[in-house]
Amino acid sequence: MASDTLIKDSDPQLVSQWLAARNPRLRPPVFASRGPQHRAFASALDAGLAGKPVAAVPSAAAIGGTNGSKAAAAADAALKAAGSDRDKLIQTLIADPIAGATTVMTLAMGHSGYNPLDPAQAGNYAAYIAYIGDIVKAPFFHLNYSDTKHLKQASSNWDTLITDIVGLFEGIQSQDRDRIVKGLKELAHTATSTSSSEEKLNVFSQQTLLVNASQISVGIYNSAVSMIEHNGKHTTRQADYHVSRAFLTFDTTTWPRFAPMVADTQVTSVSDWLTSMSSKK
Repeated sequence: MASDTLIKDSDPQLVSQWLAARNPRLRPPVFASRGPQHRAFASALDAGLAGKPVAAVPSAAAIGGTNGSKAAAAADAALKAAGSDRDKLIQTLIADPIAGATTVMTLAMGHSGYNPLDPAQAGNYAAYIAYIGDIVKAPFFHLNYSDTKHLKQASSNWDTLITDIVGLFEGIQSQDRDRIVKGLKELAHTATSTSSSEEKLNVFSQQTLLVNASQISVGIYNSAVSMIEHNGKHTTRQADYHVSRAFLTFDTTTWPRFAPMVADTQVTSVSDWLTSMSSKK
């Protein structure tokens, strides 16, 4: 990423605006745009499903990477020890930036109105699209790439379909992939209970926070699956099925400058983020 882009994306005024717009105690200001790349991604998110009914948007969240589990445990222990002490919270956010990433993503979720704990909630798909767009616009993240992969097939076997979905997830270790497969299978059962005799779409969202060496990144994947109930059983129709992918890097270089501003808005532990982003099974 070019240095001038990094400086622009990490401008203190932009950070202040982003946080203020997501602080329920403040009146949201007009948000500054981050440029054509982010606008193009935001407009493309909903293009494939425009006008189509979405029955449910179940979500799964996971921590991965070579240092993921260790970093998450360290951050949560430090936040618990810090309690409500502002200085200690700031020190923890700087020392354990994974907690900064989970806090920013939680702020985006609260601002969008997306509710993973109630996948079939009215308006949840529009809120989910707003949530993803909000993360992409956050000045703490850099959007590395985004795309949509199309698969054309037909199957009534959830295991086969979910294996194909997860096969498009990049940058995920094998042990993390196995856990994600299990979680998505459980979400599939949650989603099918919301379908009716009318053919509707279920959008499965998987968010994986990866910690490798000194880098923190986020993979966000959503897959649209068309379902229809037939003779009391849910049969999956895969005539046109797609997975949208976004891969972002958390900017740990400039993070220490802005951690105090985030701490004054909200702090979310890794475990609380996992709980809030994982739909009930």
